[in-house]
Amino acid sequence: MAASAPLRTLEEEVTCSICLDYLRDPVTIDCGHVFCRSCVIDIRAPPGGRPSCPLCKKTFKKDNIRPVWQLASLVQNIERLNVEKGRDAKEKRLESMTMMQCERHKEKLHYYCEDDGRFLCVMCRESREHKYHTAILIEKAAQPHREKILSHLGTLRRDRERVQSFQMKGETEIQHLLTKLQMERQNITSEFAQGHQFLREREQHLLERLEGLEREVIEGREKYNLRASGELTRLGTVISELEEKAQQPAAELMQDTRDFLNRYPRKKFWSGKPVAPAVRKRTGEFSDKLHSLRKGLREFQGKLLRVLEYKTVNVTLDPQTASGYLILSEDWKCVSFTNMYQSLYQHPQQFDPEPAVLGSKGFTWGKVYWEVVVEREGWGEEEGEEEEEGEEEEEEEENGYGEGEEDWETDEDDESGGDEDDDDLEEDDIVQESCLVGIARDTVRKKGELRLSPEDGVWALRLSSAGVWVNTNPEAELFLAQRPRKVGIALDYDGGTVTFTNAESQELIYTFSASFTRRLVPFFWLNWPGTSLILKP
Repeated sequence: MAASAPLRTLEEEVTCSICLDYLRDPVTIDCGHVFCRSCVIDIRAPPGGRPSCPLCKKTFKKDNIRPVWQLASLVQNIERLNVEKGRDAKEKRLESMTMMQCERHKEKLHYYCEDDGRFLCVMCRESREHKYHTAILIEKAAQPHREKILSHLGTLRRDRERVQSFQMKGETEIQHLLTKLQMERQNITSEFAQGHQFLREREQHLLERLEGLEREVIEGREKYNLRASGELTRLGTVISELEEKAQQPAAELMQDTRDFLNRYPRKKFWSGKPVAPAVRKRTGEFSDKLHSLRKGLREFQGKLLRVLEYKTVNVTLDPQTASGYLILSEDWKCVSFTNMYQSLYQHPQQFDPEPAVLGSKGFTWGKVYWEVVVEREGWGEEEGEEEEEGEEEEEEEENGYGEGEEDWETDEDDESGGDEDDDDLEEDDIVQESCLVGIARDTVRKKGELRLSPEDGVWALRLSSAGVWVNTNPEAELFLAQRPRKVGIALDYDGGTVTFTNAESQELIYTFSASFTRRLVPFFWLNWPGTSLILKP
């Protein structure tokens, strides 16, 4: 036993790490590790690269493979020792078998009784106890078991070869994926570097244009002030001369009876424009471009953030929570309002009397995004009329209509004061005919009237034909450049934010900040005849 441990250590030193067998024709590669020549040749290189060492992952050239003759001789000696050791062990086993004797007859055991499973000597085999049993030679009895062992051993060896093959293929696939990820890293760095360079160039271009406009305005100011100073000096001189003339005694004044006013004619005083029309026009155009730039950057930021960080989820409605005043489509993607109560069965989870419904899918972690389309009859016509009115006003301003008119206060302005209460009532009716889209806790109260505020577990926007409000307490009106028809809802559960955007323009509308501890579900409230809410995607 003392010699077996060093021998096992030597066997480990001369074992190939790839085939797990003795080194056959051992060779060394660039990193210094030793493998079988056939194993090294079978190592495949990734596309466009070099093969790598299975142990240290360093690449090597197959042209640099060098044989290790001393190690090959050592492997042969170790194999010879193992063969001699195995031969000695086999002889000992045979000797022990030959030394086996029948305890009863003191004869050698040559037979095996298949009925009793015992070793027999010649006399035992002929005895009355085993005479009619099936007794065969021990070596013949052991042959089927030896064949089973050898068969199973062959299966295990094939399994080992398959595992080694899978390992090599897996290593190749992993290396290919790592190479691809490295290329993606380079692509990201390159794309962002180009983007940064492009933005820096555009920034420099805009700043140069801005500096040019500033220089023109400053030069115009100098000319304007110089012209104004000259005009003031001229008027001051004339005024001083006339003041002295007016102070002269009557006799002295009458000595010069000529029309002195003709000598000091009243010229039309100068009232030049401080800024040249061309400069003012270019400044307005520059401001419009900056507005478009800000809008474009916000849209780009919103879209990039949503695509890279948020997962778009498929949201459907939960019919068990739908109020009787709401009608759901068959695919549970659309909800409409009706003035007639439709439900005949009161479900425990149903909203009553609030015209609300929840989404069927809830969220307790992650970043998710979905969209809601507000479909309203006549919205396109109304917006078209508003645009036409705005265009007419712009045309009037450009044509100079209304110039020279003075704003005089009249009694007619006071007569409209009595209609303020009526206007407030109309605005209240408009706000009542509206819809809310957002998220809510799954435990939100469903029976009775709700305040529908963040304190009650609802974070939403209220939309109507009059405008957009945030459902804070009290509600806060938002003054947006464009009324959203498609609202994007981005929930960051772990970050504690709910962000609403105009899904068409990607413009940010509003962001709630809260600490979420319960399951959240999409929330919809609709009390607006002729209006439907459609879930996307």
